[in-house]
Amino acid sequence: MPKEFPEWKEVMDNWGGKMLGAVTKCAYMAADGFGLDSETFTSRMQLAPHLLAPTGSDFNTFREVDTPLAGYHYDLNFLTIHGKSRFPGLYIWTRDGTKHLVKVPDGCLLVQAGKQMEYATGGHVLAGFHEVVITPETQIVIDRKEKEHKGNTSKLWRVSSTLFSHIASDQILQPLGKFMTEEAVREYPPVKTGDFVQEELNSIALGVGSNEEYKEEE
Repeated sequence: MPKEFPEWKEVMDNWGGKMLGAVTKCAYMAADGFGLDSETFTSRMQLAPHLLAPTGSDFNTFREVDTPLAGYHYDLNFLTIHGKSRFPGLYIWTRDGTKHLVKVPDGCLLVQAGKQMEYATGGHVLAGFHEVVITPETQIVIDRKEKEHKGNTSKLWRVSSTLFSHIASDQILQPLGKFMTEEAVREYPPVKTGDFVQEELNSIALGVGSNEEYKEEE
């Protein structure tokens, strides 16, 4: 807990709890929509390593158009949820390869499918590729906020308040219910979720000991 923020635990637990509650409701609705038992996903989310992980980008330093703030990637978790940022710049790709600038309405939350959702649905839902970059629209908002809050550099931070929900590490990750076809199981063979996460982290040099292994390969 950062000593400079005595309210840290209360604020983070409160917001994280609300985000987890919202994304859990989405998991219920997704199961219903797919014709599965309502608790198909949520029962597997209990005691999972859900992660509240806000990120910040300092526009006092980074301002040039096309500067990447988060490179092109998908999320390895189940469902990702976050609120609307004060600055535009989030792009997503639909399954046909079309790129779209995301515009979240006020008062709404954005939910994105991660790799664990893709696995659980046998590819019926694909993990969404996305990135965050500085766009001309981002610069317009930067300039406006700079004029409105002259001298207050804290107003020039882009914050993404994101919660990554997961399937529990000891659950078997595999296509579920009607999605468990022979073709889907070949593409998404059963694996313990914790092992799957570790493999994903290792593949991007973020797993335990992967930095040392990466250095040795270099």
